[in-house]
Amino acid sequence: MIEIQCVKCKAFIARYKGSGELDLLFLDTVIKPTTLSELKSLSKKDLPLLICRECGCKLGKPTTNKIGRLGYKMIKGSFRKKGIIKAMTPSPHTSWR
Repeated sequence: MIEIQCVKCKAFIARYKGSGELDLLFLDTVIKPTTLSELKSLSKKDLPLLICRECGCKLGKPTTNKIGRLGYKMIKGSFRKKGIIKAMTPSPHTSWR
């Protein structure tokens, strides 16, 4: 999982399932906030710009990929991402004594 923050004010923008480079943020992979993930029912022309709620920095433009997945084309340098470590669960092969 990846968390996106505004580069200007470090405000939380979104948490999503994914890894690697972030050129496109697809709405069907967004976990939080639900207000952002619920936008996937809109059309591209009705989708607003992705803007930081805290400082108003523009983060992404509405787009779709070849098969019609709705998302945002992220603006390089306007956000930072950091990996989230999933809760560690003990392996079934580990013996706990």
